[in-house]
Amino acid sequence: MTITTETRKSFHEALEELRQSVIRLAAMTTEAIAGGTQAFLDADLAAAERVVEADDAIDELTHSIEDQCYTLLARQGPVASDLRVILAAFRISHELERSADLMVNVAKTTRRLYPLAIEPKLRGLIDRMGEQAINQNRVAIDAFADNDPSWAAALADMDDSMDDLSKTLFRHILSSAPADEAWTRLPCAFLQLSAGYAAEAGQAKGRGWPTRRLDLNHLAMLTHADTVARELVSLATA
Repeated sequence: MTITTETRKSFHEALEELRQSVIRLAAMTTEAIAGGTQAFLDADLAAAERVVEADDAIDELTHSIEDQCYTLLARQGPVASDLRVILAAFRISHELERSADLMVNVAKTTRRLYPLAIEPKLRGLIDRMGEQAINQNRVAIDAFADNDPSWAAALADMDDSMDDLSKTLFRHILSSAPADEAWTRLPCAFLQLSAGYAAEAGQAKGRGWPTRRLDLNHLAMLTHADTVARELVSLATA
């Protein structure tokens, strides 16, 4: 066996190890989504604490994946499909870690709100959103693990379902708020977080409200807090 052949064998073994690390990280993140959602719905402080504590292992594995990517890039000089796998693993690991961090926020919110009970319709919507997030996470990682573009193509439609659930959730929360005539006399504005809220932005414009649009997503308040804050300040001071 030549040195070149041995080197390539070692490279592909390391590449497979990287792939398995990402799959393991996805499984841990999926557990965080399931555990954090259920802890919130049940006001379960012990379950919320488990989600918070488990995040250290997720962070550690994410850093390990980063190191694996850097090592492969530095020592092997990969090209074509191998390079795409490494870059995808790097990007996916960060998205998974961010999802897990968001579930830590949910767990901490569970502690802040304890022992507040969630009314049935709101509980049902949150439960469905949790299940949808778990399913999307699984489909995404299956697409990566099997290198199957058909799985990846399904995610766009699945994300539309999540957007619909998110909008339904916000509408329910707003419709449940007590009526107060004082609100109608206050200055109002609308910040559109994504294209999915075009209809609501149109209603705001129809009422004469100042509006701004961000091409982000329905979780932008969590994932792009600085950007959202700047736009809100701009609207408030316009």
